Amino acid sequence: MSNIIQQAWRDVWAQKDRRPIYDWARDNVSLSAPLTKTGAFDVSTSRHFVAIFDALQNDFVREVNCLKPVRGGGTLIGDIWMPWTRTNEPGPFMFVLQTDPIADDHFQKVLMPTLESVPEIRRQLDALDRFKKTGRKIEFSDGNHLHVNGPSIGNLQTNAFRYLQLDECWMYAAGRMADAEARVGDFVKQQRSKIFRVSQGGPAEGVNIEEDDWRRAYLAGRIHEWQVPCLHCGKMMDAAFSGQRADGSFWGMTWDNIKTSAGEWDVTMAADTARFECEHCREVMRDTPQTKHLWNENGAYRVAHGNSVSKQSFHWEAVIDYPWRELVELWLEACNAEHRGDLKPKLQFYQKRRAMFKTEEQLLRGGLSFKRTVYEISDGLQPGEFDFATFDKQAEDLYWGSVRRWYPNGKSRRVWFGKIYGESAIKDIATKYKVQPNRVGIDSGFEPKGDRGVYAMCVRNGWIALKGDEDYEFIHTTKNGRKVRRSVAALTWADPEMGKTGQGRKYAPLIRFSKPQMNQKVQSLIETGVWEEPQTGDPETEREYAEQMGSRIRVVDYNKKSGQARVFWKESKNDHARDLANMQCTFAILADILPDPAAEQLTKSEQITTETT
Repeated sequence: MSNIIQQAWRDVWAQKDRRPIYDWARDNVSLSAPLTKTGAFDVSTSRHFVAIFDALQNDFVREVNCLKPVRGGGTLIGDIWMPWTRTNEPGPFMFVLQTDPIADDHFQKVLMPTLESVPEIRRQLDALDRFKKTGRKIEFSDGNHLHVNGPSIGNLQTNAFRYLQLDECWMYAAGRMADAEARVGDFVKQQRSKIFRVSQGGPAEGVNIEEDDWRRAYLAGRIHEWQVPCLHCGKMMDAAFSGQRADGSFWGMTWDNIKTSAGEWDVTMAADTARFECEHCREVMRDTPQTKHLWNENGAYRVAHGNSVSKQSFHWEAVIDYPWRELVELWLEACNAEHRGDLKPKLQFYQKRRAMFKTEEQLLRGGLSFKRTVYEISDGLQPGEFDFATFDKQAEDLYWGSVRRWYPNGKSRRVWFGKIYGESAIKDIATKYKVQPNRVGIDSGFEPKGDRGVYAMCVRNGWIALKGDEDYEFIHTTKNGRKVRRSVAALTWADPEMGKTGQGRKYAPLIRFSKPQMNQKVQSLIETGVWEEPQTGDPETEREYAEQMGSRIRVVDYNKKSGQARVFWKESKNDHARDLANMQCTFAILADILPDPAAEQLTKSEQITTETT
């Protein structure tokens, strides 16, 4: 019996045209408007399609995902693949697009002309009764059928399909992809199903990125990144709009720093200087037909993640086939929009041009880029230098802490960051790094009172209690009677036994500071490169530190109608390192290392308002 089955499979195999899909398409498919290319299909100008066609043709691959920029040709791959399945491995086929109107348009203007350009399929279509070609559906004489639909629930709950193509699936409502994938279940059992997803990045607005079905499907595959060679050193690198080297510097698209008097990019002038910098030798390449031709001829995919055989994912960015000047122009316009408080153009650039999964919150967090250097901290302090230790108390006597060395020019370097337990561990850290007691600060926002509270610890050890306040500034009166703003309140004293019998016996020094001011001060120090972090360290610690520092983000709520922007800092539960950084800046301002951002003299009207409030 097994010999009969094997012979049957050999007979079926012998009848197949086993040439690569793109070779078959070159001889059989003729492209016509409104496709961007007309005439015989030629994959040689888009060699990053080759591996995708190979995966679609591979009998061991069940799912193929294509994460590509808009107008990147992903749908074209499906328009070639569908007629190939019809002539070589027929089966029920469902093609799902963003909406029903788009499905109508694509079926009539693109897919049908493509099918009719294949001689064998044209003969099949001509032989069909007109009732077999209705709307966006074709019922072939062998019983197989083609459906072209939008992603409505009604469209996705009929029939069984061997082939499923999902186009721009980043736009689908939650659960729609699963509804469509359920249609291939019968063929999954036979190991003959094939799903092809092609889309820009996502998720759609309002969708949690961790719950995005398209992202889930893409990450489940073996991920391939398109690489290109440098025209100078010949080394391969990802064809990315921008990448970061190990030393923190950037490579990829670059341009001259030309800005307007308002501090925004001069888009036209800067975009005219666009060029691509090599990741390795740092030489630049210009956007010429020769550059794009050599990139196309010598480009190749590298496996970036995963080892799945049955699921294959491919990614490339617009830099390989889009004019660089126009690409940089779009980016700079997005940067200017962000400067005015509108983050959506930059988000669209990442999703549509770089084909990446991004949310606004990720963009805000991703804007944090530390200056990392190799340095050694000397044992002794030089004149004008200070070491401060700050700690943030959590439940169950857990503390996050940091120690930083501050220099007279406002630069600071991280000495230590980590997680410890208990008062004695704080003492050990202060002793180990020789931090004086009055330069140790504890955040008193959690459990300040009681024998084991922050105030009592500060009394016992001579430490300082610190507390972030939502106030933007505090009013101080100078010796000559002038009123000035400061971001740090005047020193007060906190009673650890307030409300108890021991009330009034001992007090802890308490300093309140403006959280909005300190958040912005830390941000500016990082952006100007004077907030330094070590080049190397424990990977898990560095990952945790970066996550905590990036978890407090500056949000600009821009109202297009009024033109007004509301700026605020969005906090999260895991932003302890940012609290520590704020306290570090508070100490640095008190030590006159950093200028106080709120220190300015009040006008007469402001003095009156302040005094009468």
